[in-house]
Amino acid sequence: MHWGKMVNASVSASLFIMSGSIFIRFPMHEICPNCGKVSAAESPRFCSECGARIDGGTPIRYMGYFTQPRKHKNPLIAGFCSSVLPGLGQVYNGETAKGFFIFFLTLAGLVIFLIPGLIVWLYAMYNAYSVAGKMNNGEIAFRETRRLHMVLFIVFAVVMIVIALLIIIAIVMAILMPQLGQLGSGNYNQLFDTNGLF
Repeated sequence: MHWGKMVNASVSASLFIMSGSIFIRFPMHEICPNCGKVSAAESPRFCSECGARIDGGTPIRYMGYFTQPRKHKNPLIAGFCSSVLPGLGQVYNGETAKGFFIFFLTLAGLVIFLIPGLIVWLYAMYNAYSVAGKMNNGEIAFRETRRLHMVLFIVFAVVMIVIALLIIIAIVMAILMPQLGQLGSGNYNQLFDTNGLF
């Protein structure tokens, strides 16, 4: 089969002359299901932007490009991080500001009212897990995990927790010390005798 010359008839069609016959071929542009790029090539097997198969297969080497594996979050790791330290899962998802906000809400809820703090903590675990899944599905923009932010968040959170515990201990001691100070040594002995300790 001998092909003659190819002439560009228009932007969207190509004119072929073969053995005296004229053929017009219209290219079929495909849309990549992975990145949404409209292909410039005719009936491509792979996306020239991300390297994914047009049918949604695994990205591979194509047209001289080597594509990096598609980045993704692990929802289980995100949920676990927030279960250990509220807000850490959000920092893992790249939402550092949200992580600090959730941490402060949880800490305040636990110190002032126990139940609200636990509710915020549970929400932090659910939110971290669901956001990681949405990033993987492309429903929301993917954000990089910054390890430095995670380390700084952990250090800051530990310091804040220690400070909160010291404040709670100081408040409890301030309430109990006046009552304990009123007890003399005789009262201590009387207290132990009535309880049958001595």
